[in-house]
Formats: sequence, structure tokens, C-alpha cells
Amino acid sequence: MGSSGFLDEKIIKMIDEAETPGAAQGTTQDEKTEIPREERTIYTGLRIAGQWVEFEERRFLGDAVAMMVPSEFVKMNQEAAKIKYPMDRRPETILTDHTGTINILLSNLGEPMENEDAATIRDGMLRIMRRVNPGIKPQTTGVEVIAGKNIAYVEFSNPAIDGKVYNLMFFLEVAGKATMISFNCLTKTVKHWKNPAYEMMRSIKVKALKDDEMGE
Repeated sequence: MGSSGFLDEKIIKMIDEAETPGAAQGTTQDEKTEIPREERTIYTGLRIAGQWVEFEERRFLGDAVAMMVPSEFVKMNQEAAKIKYPMDRRPETILTDHTGTINILLSNLGEPMENEDAATIRDGMLRIMRRVNPGIKPQTTGVEVIAGKNIAYVEFSNPAIDGKVYNLMFFLEVAGKATMISFNCLTKTVKHWKNPAYEMMRSIKVKALKDDEMGE
């Protein structure tokens, strides 16, 4: 963590203490008033599992998709990707944290798709995935409209080499093709990452590109 991140944490701690009822000294109960905290989001930075996490917008798939992601996340190296995701067609982009247990995957599936097909694509992919991995346990599904794009999502858990994993997977149309984006983490950390994962999904912006412009 850089010095600016350390200072941010100290400042936030001071704000939290100042906003706690009764923190001020020399005041009576009647004089104590609770100051509502400013809502913190991925755009302001979040404290996650006791650590201050900053987010930044990055562009993917040939600059077609922009999404807020943790600033510290880096592209997973090929050796680790082959072990963690041993399928023939790995996602074009796999971002990971320093532990390798919190990941964001982005992939152009190559299938023709229209905006209205998001839920159909999601359900079809989920059926295929469950045939391959019966341990997948779907939890919640839905569709949200973000900046005019239908984004169909599903939450599920499944066993993996790292342990039981939570997934938030969502599908949308990009340049006429089906695109899959997935966030995953160990289920023991999902209470910290579930809300930020949804915020990242809702931060998506899509730029209209021609088919031959799609890439890594």
C-alpha cells in the first residue's frame, strides 16, 4: 500500500471516530448528535475485510467494455491461469489479487447476441456448466438494465481447487456478441466482497465496436 493509501485509512478512521456518538468529550447527552456517514462506494474507495481498497476504471476486450475494478488487481500469469482454469478456452482476461483467490474474468463468447437475449444466454450457459460441474449451486438470478444494456446475472457456489467458491457471473451483448464477466472469491470472504462485486457489475460501460475490433 502506498503512502497515500495509508493516509486515506488514517483519515477515514478519524472520520469514523468523530462520527461515533459520544466520541466528543465534554458534551452532554442532549448535545450529542450523530452525523450521518457519507456513503462509500467503489468510486470513493471501500474498507474491505479491514483493508482499504481503491478502484479504478479499466477497459477490456479491445476497449469495448469499461468497468471499475480494484486498482491492485493484476493480470493472472499464464502458468497460474492454466492451473486455476484448466479449460481449453480460458477467458481472454483474468485479473487477480495478490492471493490469487479473488478474481475477475472477462470473455467474448463469440456467439451472436442481441440485447434482449441476455437472460437466455445466461440460462443456456448455466445449464452447460451444471452438466460439466454438478456441484454448481445457483442462488440468485436476475436482469438489470445498466446504461441501456440488459445484464443478466447469476450467483452460485461451486467446489474448486482453492475451496468452495462464490461466483457472480453476468452476461451482456457487446458488438453483437455474447460477453461473459465473472467475479469470484472464496465463500468465506463473500460477506466482504458481495456488495462490491455488484457495484462493479453496475459500473459497466459498453462502447459500440465492429466485430473485428473485439480482442484482448
